[in-house]
Amino acid sequence: MNENILLAMIAELNKQLGDKTLGETEFKARCTYLQEKLDQLTQELEIYRSVLESDKDLMDLFNEIKNKNEVTN
Repeated sequence: MNENILLAMIAELNKQLGDKTLGETEFKARCTYLQEKLDQLTQELEIYRSVLESDKDLMDLFNEIKNKNEVTN
């Protein structure tokens, strides 16, 4: 095979590998970011749940409003 062709093939493979690596790195970074956001939202949800569960009147009011919203939507 011609040396120029081999060099062109190596350059193309190097470019494709770089693009693939960059894409995978971006995907992993986005995945990590979203997992952190999910963890944060889960913690907030647990705080809301614990507050609602600590006060029966508040829980009743929450359920009443939730049921009204479900009917109107």
